[in-house]
Amino acid sequence: MAFPNTVYLSYGMEKAETSGQKHKLGTRAETPDGRVFYYAKNSSAAVSNGGSICDGIAAVAAHDMDVAATATSAGATTVTSGTSLTTTLNQYKDGYIIFNDGPGQGEVYRVKGNTLVSGATGLVVTIDEEDGFRTALTTSSLFGLAYNPYTDVKVIDGDGTMTTGPLGVNPMPVTASYYFWLQTSGIASVLSGAVVAIVGDAIGVSQASGESGAFDLWDVSANEDTRPIGHAMNIPSVDTDYQIVMLAIRN
Repeated sequence: MAFPNTVYLSYGMEKAETSGQKHKLGTRAETPDGRVFYYAKNSSAAVSNGGSICDGIAAVAAHDMDVAATATSAGATTVTSGTSLTTTLNQYKDGYIIFNDGPGQGEVYRVKGNTLVSGATGLVVTIDEEDGFRTALTTSSLFGLAYNPYTDVKVIDGDGTMTTGPLGVNPMPVTASYYFWLQTSGIASVLSGAVVAIVGDAIGVSQASGESGAFDLWDVSANEDTRPIGHAMNIPSVDTDYQIVMLAIRN
């Protein structure tokens, strides 16, 4: 059965934020001019200006791989952990379970929810796929849990430790822990770092100290940590100003 996978926004709706969740995280949206956005939740830190490059939440080391499964039939929609873990209720809702070894390895499933456990085995993960697991799982099946990348997004720290890599740009100031539309493609206004770009230059995440959330000229000779996120348009950028760019992070 086919379902629509894009929310169509009127101009201005992309700059709305809410305290309550209105869509599943990662829902795609588009404005009439083709700009693309994905539904995200801000971290506990407010973002005071629009135009900052953002990344997501860090993985939990004890959860991200090598969690033992229990025997589970193909077609089942839940799997129970045989590894002792600590999780909160629905911590991985809208995220992913990824099998990294044993039967099922290489398979990825969307998570509908998970139970609460505290230093114990028995975590139950429910997947959001009606046909269930494609492969029967055994005690040799190992998996990891990944947050939805649009969970608790924050201004990216290019010279520190990036957590997911660049996900998009916030189109307006965002209140702490509010839900909003994160822009990933199309015309955008983005903070410029000191290494400015001229028209047509590829841009990437600035790795200079004190330039969190900013872009700079993407240069393969400078050991860039990320791929280009778009290109500069119109007049050359100015340090600490906001440049018109054509974003190309995700269509």
